[in-house]
Amino acid sequence: MHKNPLLFVMLILSVSICLAWGISNAVDDNLKDNNDSEEIRPPSVAGSFYPRTASEIRKMITAMMDSVPEITPEGEIFAAVAPHAGYIYSGMMAAYTFKQLSKVDFDTIVIIGHETDLYPDIVAYICPADYFETPLGKVPVDREMIEKMKAFNNGIRTNRYIHANDHSIEVQIPFLQFLGKNCMIVPIMFGNSTPENSRILADAIIASAGDKKVFVLASTDMSHYPSYGSANMVDSSTLGILKTMDVSRLFKHLDEQVNRKTTPNLVTAMCSRGGVGTAIFFAKAHGADRAQILHYANSGDVSGGDKQRVVGYSSVLLVKTADRN
Repeated sequence: MHKNPLLFVMLILSVSICLAWGISNAVDDNLKDNNDSEEIRPPSVAGSFYPRTASEIRKMITAMMDSVPEITPEGEIFAAVAPHAGYIYSGMMAAYTFKQLSKVDFDTIVIIGHETDLYPDIVAYICPADYFETPLGKVPVDREMIEKMKAFNNGIRTNRYIHANDHSIEVQIPFLQFLGKNCMIVPIMFGNSTPENSRILADAIIASAGDKKVFVLASTDMSHYPSYGSANMVDSSTLGILKTMDVSRLFKHLDEQVNRKTTPNLVTAMCSRGGVGTAIFFAKAHGADRAQILHYANSGDVSGGDKQRVVGYSSVLLVKTADRN
């Protein structure tokens, strides 16, 4: 018997977990090769983050869209940012973004949500389902583009399990359906959020687009859990840096906001920065030169919202201004 039984058991468990993880990834990437049936990613947060029924969703989104003022985009829109909290908190902010997307034509929209940070070499995990479903129906996944993205870089992989219960992508889809967008989606959970990985993912999207018109939507909230006044200050500074469209500078700023520990209860200044970095690189590659901030608010602005512990939300467009050739 092993001299230290507890250590031996822990070693066996660790090896088993690693093997299981490796097998699950291998199976995930190849399962569709052996299964021709249609795979649907069912709704995970209908009835919690947004209404459970189609009629309730349409009623709620209609009210939010009608409340958003008409804003003229400062140029051609190539990418955008929208928040991903429950609709009662951030739905109005998302409506600002989607009201502008109603004016944009695209064949496929790449939606980049939460970060996993499981391994340093992972750029992104894409959901390999055939459809994402909400109470408003099914939206097709662009599997052709996914395969091309996987071939572009080994750090881009598929994993259905990471996507199973995520809300950061799902909450954006009813807005697309409400607008009647006849498009496909590429649902992505970011991996290790570095400027370089954002650049790799943006390059993969561009290289895999082919003749399709592709749009990138970064799904992110901003500061998490400071007080109302502190959130306004932190998020204002972050949006100021975002307007420079300098990804390295933005990531450095986000790290500094947390590492300084000068803002009580600040856990993060942007929960899904990898997607924002990707959106910036993608838009700049198409000539975008400006980040247009449409609106900002936080959960404390909601009627009855707790102002001692809030989450920030923003709506942003990445545009190529008319005077750019």
